[in-house]
Amino acid sequence: MTKNHLFDSVLAIAMGTGIGLLLSVFGQKAVNQYYLKTCNARPNHNLIMVSGFLGDTYYCIHNAYLGTGK
Repeated sequence: MTKNHLFDSVLAIAMGTGIGLLLSVFGQKAVNQYYLKTCNARPNHNLIMVSGFLGDTYYCIHNAYLGTGK
């Protein structure tokens, strides 16, 4: 029986990509929860939300970068 190296390679790439995307989604959810809990306690910071490929992403941004403060 001959081994199909192309199929094995494509399968490995597809599985690696899938696992990487799942890890990215779960990691982003953990970071979002951290920012949701801690951003309000940081002076001169605002919580912003950006919608993207992995879902909603929260960032805790200093007001100086938002143009809303000194």
